[in-house]
Amino acid sequence: MDRKHSPIEISVIIPTFRRPAALRQCLDALALQTMQCFSSFEVIVVDDGSPEPVELDPHRWDNHFILSVICQKNAGPAAARNRGAEAASGMLLAFTDDDCLPGPGWLDALVSALQETPEALVGTATWNGIPENLFSAASQLIIDIVYDHNNQHPDDAHFLASNNFACARRYFLEMRGFDESFPRPGAEDRDYCDRWRISGRKIRFLPHPYVEHRHFQTLEKYLDLHFRYGRGAYLYQIKGNERGVFLPMHPGFYENLVPTALAHLAPLENPQRQAGLALALILWQLANTVGYFTEVFSRLVSRHNPQSG
Repeated sequence: MDRKHSPIEISVIIPTFRRPAALRQCLDALALQTMQCFSSFEVIVVDDGSPEPVELDPHRWDNHFILSVICQKNAGPAAARNRGAEAASGMLLAFTDDDCLPGPGWLDALVSALQETPEALVGTATWNGIPENLFSAASQLIIDIVYDHNNQHPDDAHFLASNNFACARRYFLEMRGFDESFPRPGAEDRDYCDRWRISGRKIRFLPHPYVEHRHFQTLEKYLDLHFRYGRGAYLYQIKGNERGVFLPMHPGFYENLVPTALAHLAPLENPQRQAGLALALILWQLANTVGYFTEVFSRLVSRHNPQSG
């Protein structure tokens, strides 16, 4: 079958900003999809205002998928994902990030799950592709802790990160996609998952790790990342209050945080690695808290002095 000229069944949306090499690796990984549950797919890259616009040779992946590149002014990943979804031709949408390498069976797993439960939001597990990097390992540990707590029942999950999930396009558009008032990465996926559950639809988590996450981080980048997540957490709280239905993290998250973290650290045989990751988790909470109250203060200032915003 000529896959390039088959009807497109699923569209993969990738927001990107200033990471051309990583993006090409992501596209190379998508070219290896096994495609047992479907015959053709497209990839839509949305360049979110990179200083140097993305330049890709679509013929490099000609035999595997149809590639489109959309450029927009910098508006954040939520807006970029929505832009890609609007342009998509597939009945299904899958989302990943430019620093991710989906394994060969990723799309098959998502499509198969959506064939079983068409109204679900489905996603798989990720794994850290840079284990030697302490802060990349710590960020993976954080997502593992969050998933362990929020997805205790995989077929009735509460949260999926936006770098690894899929749904029917009609339901995505019906919900108006991601909330674009989240101007930076951080909590827009939590907000999306909340709204999905409020709509009466289920979230399914497939525990098999199909996606390799290769986000190299320094201490500075790690702190900035979780500072931004803290700012997003406050906006997420505001959004929940505005709609009158607020779904916080699965009850008891902070109550169980320490024992859950210790359970993840215990199998490590290197005491220095254990100590380094434990310290990184403390820094995560500190950066998150500072980011949260920075957003609180920023909004208070803007409220009393609108011109400052």
